Order: sequence, then structure tokens, then C-alpha cells
Amino acid sequence: MTRWSVAALLGAALLGSGCATTGDRAPRTEAAASQEEASRINTDLGISYFRQGRIELALERLTRAVEQDRRYARAHAALAVVYQQLEEPADAERHFRAALRLSERDPELWNTYGVFLCGQGRFDEAEGFFRRASRDRLYPRPDLVLTNAGMCMREKGDLEAAEGYLREALERNPRFPEALLQMASLSLTTNNLMGARAFLQRYFAASAVSAESLWLGVQIERGLGDERTAREYASRLRDDFADSAQARELLESQRDER
Repeated sequence: MTRWSVAALLGAALLGSGCATTGDRAPRTEAAASQEEASRINTDLGISYFRQGRIELALERLTRAVEQDRRYARAHAALAVVYQQLEEPADAERHFRAALRLSERDPELWNTYGVFLCGQGRFDEAEGFFRRASRDRLYPRPDLVLTNAGMCMREKGDLEAAEGYLREALERNPRFPEALLQMASLSLTTNNLMGARAFLQRYFAASAVSAESLWLGVQIERGLGDERTAREYASRLRDDFADSAQARELLESQRDER
């Protein structure tokens, strides 16, 4: 699973409170009501385990939740996310589809399913779900879904569409850190180094530094010929994120220069 999809999934509202079941139920017996309540409890536990990184326990609880109430969309959606994390796309697809049948108007579910589809290389399908979510007036985070759309289009190789979505995300929320970081990265890729620097500076004003942002800063400033600033970013990356993949990339780049 890519870094961006992990970020999107951890921020998904469907893992918090959304994704309601639609459709009328038959009158419930006391036993049925008990099973539905048990399903909700196990769903909450499963989501909590997922957030803690305890994936096997999350899988166990969410599987039980679906067995207890097969019409609970939130349980299916959360189980789909777990299967996505486990890189079992067929099972993830099955539970996403179940959630979509049960919760027909859930923009957060559309967003999360779009992330899944993009991870499977189904870019056009993913874009359709991102568009639906971003156009829903009740959706509280259009900046997030538009950023996901931009990252997906970049993964597809359509840099023009990627930039369009990211700029739209920043129109909705000019201080959204992930969109700013992605625009800095995309600008570096297209050799717009001054633009990349400007977006990265906006990112630093809106968010705490990260290994990714510091490594991006090193590359941008090297490209602009500002070796002093590049060394400052490199020093912070080594000191504060010594065990990160970006710190290892920095060391490799320094070896290559010798």
C-alpha cells in the first residue's frame, strides 16, 4: 500500500462514525437486536485495533462483526480497509462492494473506495468515485478527496490532471498540508523549482516538518544551487529522522556525489 493511501485511510471518517446502513429492516426480535449491538461493539473494537496497528486483532473483530450483522455497512467498509492493508484485494473488493450496496450515498466511502481502486491501478474508476465525493455538498473534506484524486492521477502518469486536482484542493483549503507537500513534490518533478520552494515553505508554515518534507527540501535547494539551505535541511533530516527511508536516501545521494 502506498504512503498516500495509508494517510487517506487513517483519516477516513467511515472509520470514525460514518457509513450508515440504508434500507428498511424487518421488526427486530430481542435476539436480533442483541446481535446488531454486538456487531457495532466489535466494529468499534476492530477499528480501534486497526488504528493501533494490531491488524490481526482488527481482522478477527471485524470478521465477527460482519457475521453478527451482514447489513451493517460500516463493518464491511472497515473490514475492506483491513484487507487492503493485508494486500488481499479480492476480499477488500468484496467488502467494499457490500458496503456500497448497503450505504448508497456515503461520500467518505466513495473516497476510500477510490483510494483502493487507485492502488489497484484502476485509475479511471477511482477518479469517478473521487469526483462523486468531492461534489457532494455534505462531504466535509473536499480538500482531502481532491488531494487523493491528484495523487492518483500522478500515479497514473497524468501530471496535468494531478496538478489540477491539487490546485483545486488548495482553493478549498489553502493550508492543507498534504496538498501543499504534494504540489511541492509535483513541481520538483516538472522542474518548477521556484514553485516547489514556495509550496514547501507554505507547507512548513502550516505543518510540522517531516522526513519527507526535509528530503524534498534538500532536493529542491540542491536544484536551485542553494547548498547552504540544502545542508541545513540535510542536517535536520539526519538529526531528527535518522531511521527514516528519506535519511537513507540522503546518505546514498551523498555517497554518489563523492
